[in-house]
Amino acid sequence: MASRFFHVQHEFRAGKSQQWWDAAQKAMAPGGGWDEAVSKNLQAGFFNHSFNPIAPEGPAFCIWEVQEGITDEQFQDFIDGPHGPDFGLGAFMNICREINVELAGNTPYPRKFV
Repeated sequence: MASRFFHVQHEFRAGKSQQWWDAAQKAMAPGGGWDEAVSKNLQAGFFNHSFNPIAPEGPAFCIWEVQEGITDEQFQDFIDGPHGPDFGLGAFMNICREINVELAGNTPYPRKFV
């Protein structure tokens, strides 16, 4: 078994988009902790390969990779939790779907977890 890839659809809850964008901009600013969070997530077995917002009010689509042994439930808990892309704000409804790499013929990105 190898790492798995997920397509995640992030839908903003009513009235939460600006709060999320403010938190995201603060986190990504110098000294905001973004690099540390990415490193901690990688150590925990989660890696975001791409973030693809459609509009400020959403939705956004991401490709995530999870380390071998992480269950669907553990991934959903991470995505919905304070260390995931929601920053613990409750701003997102996250719809996670595993990508069938057999059907695709290959992984969407080179594996981060080997």
